[in-house]
Amino acid sequence: MPREAEKRQQPLERQHKALLIIASVLIKTFLMVLVATHVMCGSSDPRALFSCGENAAYVGGSAAAVAIMGFVFGHYIIRLKSFGRIFAQMMGADFIVTAMYFGVAFTAPDLVATKTMIWLFGTWILGMLLAPVNSEKTLLKKVAQYGGIAALGAFFSLHFIPGFAEMGESYTAGMMISSIVSVFGGGRQR
Repeated sequence: MPREAEKRQQPLERQHKALLIIASVLIKTFLMVLVATHVMCGSSDPRALFSCGENAAYVGGSAAAVAIMGFVFGHYIIRLKSFGRIFAQMMGADFIVTAMYFGVAFTAPDLVATKTMIWLFGTWILGMLLAPVNSEKTLLKKVAQYGGIAALGAFFSLHFIPGFAEMGESYTAGMMISSIVSVFGGGRQR
C-alpha cells in the first residue's frame, strides 16, 4: 500500500511534461489555423487557405504566434517548481477546455471563431499562470474547475439556441472568464 501511494504522489518527469505541452500547443496551433482561415478567408474549408491570397500570410502569422507563444511558455512551465505537483491536473483541465473549443469550432465556426482566437492569443496562458495560486485550497479549486467547465459548456450551448444566438457577442467575456477559471481550478495538488 505505501508504495502505491508513493507512486501516485510522484510528479511527472520533465520529458512527459514536455510531451504534454507539445501536444497541447500543436492542438491549439491547428485550432488557430482552422479559425483564422474562417475569419481571414471566409471559410473553414482547407482549400480556402490556398485561394485566399495575401490573407494567407495572416493565417500563417496567427498560427506561428500561438505556436511560438506556447513553446516559449511551455519551456519555462516544465521547469518551474510551482507547477510540479499541479501540472497533471492543470493540463487535464486545459485539454478539456481545448476540446470544447475545438468541437464547437468545427461545428459552428461562424459563432465562435473570433472568441476562439481571443482565447488562443494568451487567455489560456493567463489561466495557467494563475493555476499555482492557492493550489492547496482544493475545495475552492474544485469548484472553480468544474464550475468553469460547466459555465463554458453552457455558453457554448447557448450559441446553438436560436433565441440566444443573436446575443452571441455578449458571451465573449463569460467564455473567456470561465476558460481562465477552469484552468485555474485545475491547478491543485489533488
